[in-house]
Amino acid sequence: MTGENARRIPWNPWNGKGFTLIELLVVCALIGLMAAVSVPALRDVFMSDPLKKAARKTIGLVNGLRELALRSGQPFFLYISPLQNRLWFEQDPKPPEDNRAQATNLQLPHGVRIEEIVTAGHDLSAEKQVAVWITRQGFMHHTTIRLADTQGNALHLQFFPLVDAVQVSDPAETAVP
Repeated sequence: MTGENARRIPWNPWNGKGFTLIELLVVCALIGLMAAVSVPALRDVFMSDPLKKAARKTIGLVNGLRELALRSGQPFFLYISPLQNRLWFEQDPKPPEDNRAQATNLQLPHGVRIEEIVTAGHDLSAEKQVAVWITRQGFMHHTTIRLADTQGNALHLQFFPLVDAVQVSDPAETAVP
């Protein structure tokens, strides 16, 4: 074995194929840096719409209340007031004042309003406070809440009697031309 064949090794880990550990660490650091910069910016884009934020908070309040009723075995009233632009709940029957939970109020953000409430087949005026009874099993009447903002956008939130699933629809997307 002389000449060119004597110098060639059949398998050599340093023959230039593949990546070094330092190169892999640099690439991972760059990916981490890009993710750290872009994720908060994307979160702000998705979370900045006040109408969608109000819808998420409303869904969270109603589903949380249904779960609380189921866990505690106590019925509750969910109050929806278009005039005050807020939702809150109280235990049924109403407990003494000092035993009431503190975080029972959801004030909708400025620019978002409750436009319409439909429950148990009754279309209720936007100027009337509505009480929706939630049983100790977490059941409630089929209820639709229409939220709207100042730009004319709206969302319908439909809460179903026996399941925690909520249907969110945009009336502009479902309108027939």
